[in-house]
Amino acid sequence: MSHPAPDHKPAATVTDAGREYRFEIPNARVLIYQVFAYGIIFFNILGQLLMDYQRNSPNLKVSVLVCVLLFVLFILRDIYFLRKRNTLQSLGIVLLILGFRWYQYALGWGFAINVLLWFLYLVARRQLVITITAEEIRYPSFPVKKIAWSEVSNLVLKAGILTIDLKNNKIYQHFIKDADQIVSEEIFNEFCRKQLAVQSC
Repeated sequence: MSHPAPDHKPAATVTDAGREYRFEIPNARVLIYQVFAYGIIFFNILGQLLMDYQRNSPNLKVSVLVCVLLFVLFILRDIYFLRKRNTLQSLGIVLLILGFRWYQYALGWGFAINVLLWFLYLVARRQLVITITAEEIRYPSFPVKKIAWSEVSNLVLKAGILTIDLKNNKIYQHFIKDADQIVSEEIFNEFCRKQLAVQSC
């Protein structure tokens, strides 16, 4: 007695077209941006306390004390996280709160400036990730720069250093922390060679 042949379906395989490599690169200027943010916070507090002074606010002394304490506490918190975890906490929400306070003084422009500075601060502090697929390379500039493989002369990961060499002689080179745990250099470089070979055909 014959039985119908089983319906053999090929197992799903990962092709180059479906691959995506993501490499986080360190944001070397985070500390500088944090210092600028503290400067913005300081001038916001100073300006708002001056407004309270001009308006003879009955709670001026308490406001000064609270603002000074909070400012010092935020700095101490950042020093702690920087030493213990090598990270800096975002001050974005503080910038927004100070921005909204300008409405108390009927100064909408103060709010608008703070919102703009808040946006620029978040953009500057964002996670920087290079994404590489068979279709393109996305570089974390602002806005994100999309690089076609046809623009690339060479792309290689070696000893934890990712190098993107463009045909216009521009080079992007970044250290990738724990690169060997993210992907095998041999597999990744072979993937890149294939994409470059396709473009040269």
